[in-house]
Amino acid sequence: MTHVARLAGAAQKDAGRQARVDRRLGASPFLAAPLRRLGYDSRELWAWDNYQASVLGFVDHCRMTGRHDGRLVRVLEIGGGRGPLMTPPEAADAGIAYAVNDVDARELAKGPAEFEKVQFDVAGDVDPALIGRFDLLISRMVMEHVRDAKRAWTNVSALLAPGGVAFAFHPTLYAPPFLINWLAPEALTAPVLRFFFTDRNDADYPKFPARYDLCTAEPAVIEPALRRAGFRHVLSAPFWGDRYFRHLPGLREANDALSAAAEARDWRRLASYAYTIGAK
Repeated sequence: MTHVARLAGAAQKDAGRQARVDRRLGASPFLAAPLRRLGYDSRELWAWDNYQASVLGFVDHCRMTGRHDGRLVRVLEIGGGRGPLMTPPEAADAGIAYAVNDVDARELAKGPAEFEKVQFDVAGDVDPALIGRFDLLISRMVMEHVRDAKRAWTNVSALLAPGGVAFAFHPTLYAPPFLINWLAPEALTAPVLRFFFTDRNDADYPKFPARYDLCTAEPAVIEPALRRAGFRHVLSAPFWGDRYFRHLPGLREANDALSAAAEARDWRRLASYAYTIGAK
């Protein structure tokens, strides 16, 4: 193959990827705008590397659309516990009034004292005083753990002020690592996870049972569910690829090949992660 042919093939491949990206973000140009500005490209590493920047993009989005209180955007992080996404100085610099939620009082107690803390189960009863208080609700690797995702999303919608935005980053079924985690007993998956990811321990980053209720990147599933929960605009931005098999030659390459094929064909059921976003 000539150099010119290789360049032409690469350009065609990039054009194909861009066309797929455009289709994936086409469901809601309104919600896609912050992701487009950051160069969303459907790769798993992009999701991790750009999550905080994406949150800040939605903070600006809220501010520009009038969703704020005295220029402070009111953010609640669901399941933030001991390790919220932002530090107090970062939140102050971004003009955020930051609150952290967790179901576990012990987890909340380990978080920054400067942040407001609210203890409740997002899939359970919510204090009526919190209803409509927030402009942006965020969560990172939380929604796969809730027992009743429909009720959780309904509560998230209720916690938002009119026009507010919910932004959840979560794994999805049926990517092989998460399918295994879903089907295998916790007594088996917890030690395996801690072997490959040394920070996944009770002292640093505990592992909680995963249920994967409504954890999908399929628009036909997630969009009606969120609309029933009270959201007017819904966007599912999928990501393919993961690093769970990175120490297992052979299995690693097979998993990478499957992810690449699934991305190229837009097989949402084999996406690994998603940004699920809704605007009230």
